[in-house]
Amino acid sequence: MSDSSRADTAAPVKCRQCDRPLTQPLVCDFCHALNPIAAGKDYYSLLGLPRQFDVDVEQLRAKFVALSRHAHPDFHSGESAEVKELSLQMSSAINDAYRTLRDPASRAGYLLELLGGRSSAQDKSVLEGFLGTMMMLQEEIADAKAAGDQPQQARLRGVLLIQQEGLMKRIGSLFTQYQEAVGCEAVRRQLLDELRKQINAVSYVRKLLTQLE
Repeated sequence: MSDSSRADTAAPVKCRQCDRPLTQPLVCDFCHALNPIAAGKDYYSLLGLPRQFDVDVEQLRAKFVALSRHAHPDFHSGESAEVKELSLQMSSAINDAYRTLRDPASRAGYLLELLGGRSSAQDKSVLEGFLGTMMMLQEEIADAKAAGDQPQQARLRGVLLIQQEGLMKRIGSLFTQYQEAVGCEAVRRQLLDELRKQINAVSYVRKLLTQLE
């Protein structure tokens, strides 16, 4: 990990309440005081995780549960209005972070933008020939649903799940290549552009999958 990434994930040095070193952002391990200095951090930093695509899901959940317990408004019900409002904001931020990072596709899109890649609103491009394949599958889905053909719908769902799995594996590989392409900005930009196309493709596949639920 680069020095800048390490700096991004670092927690505030001292708790504002007890002045002890913080081992995680947002909530002090010793006095459980909320630390608003961490509230503006990115989702990885909020949950104390390295900024990378591969995430240990169990570790992610453990971080979420630990932070949620002490940031939840119920934990601060007897405190000042300022602290109550802060706990609401932090709980919301923690929930948003967990919801985004636990889903691989959402995590990929979020990390892409953190690294300087374009958002889906800025770049809607996909892989060459991909839209044609999606249109064909959409027609097959519509026909299968109109005919009440459950076996065909199950087959199409399987096709889409396999395609989604392949896209996500490619996304993981591209993020790894990005991390290894230190010092070559042109290559990194290329990888970010391809990642945007792959992530957009996953969104298309997921939309079709919802039609088969």
